[in-house]
Amino acid sequence: MKNEPKQKMIDASINSTFLLLLDACRSPTTYIDNVEFIAALKSQASLCSLDMEFSVDGVSHSILPLSLNTLKNKTKNNTYEKSLPFLDKLRRHAKKAISETSAPSSTTFTKRTKSALEDKIQKQKDSIDQLHAINLILTQALAINRRDLLTIASTNNNGLRQKRINDALDRIIKILSLNPEPFNDVAILSMKTHLELVHNEK
Repeated sequence: MKNEPKQKMIDASINSTFLLLLDACRSPTTYIDNVEFIAALKSQASLCSLDMEFSVDGVSHSILPLSLNTLKNKTKNNTYEKSLPFLDKLRRHAKKAISETSAPSSTTFTKRTKSALEDKIQKQKDSIDQLHAINLILTQALAINRRDLLTIASTNNNGLRQKRINDALDRIIKILSLNPEPFNDVAILSMKTHLELVHNEK
């Protein structure tokens, strides 16, 4: 990564930051002992100073320090899922998830006690259950989306086709909004110009 042109390195680093925060939201237990990352979650400026290498699903990634102004300029024209507001939302959610995962129980005096271990196991089970729920919702959304696409593809009338596109978007938005935060944010699907018919001028 360090041999790439500077701008490409910055872009790759920002993409890696999004990936890291998403992974921390999904699997906060992975990061409860990562002091450097937890410190970087305190603010946008702290996150910008992060210099870190990590891996997700066996793939290595790198994050390099950059200024907050550079981050703002690089993301100001991006779509919502790559914007600074969404990045900050992920930062805050990751911070909360890690804090809640690592916080000791009020009745626990030491992490070595049986009750502490049971509490940790339960939290991990809850995290797995949440991931299963997210996967179930996404599977349902894909199945419904496939059905809607087949219906839309067989519709010749432009007006009826646009109506079915709008109905399909509404269904997907309602299904995805069932996900827990921050995965229930469907603002990108709610944009007015999204999936409008393009008429053939020929």
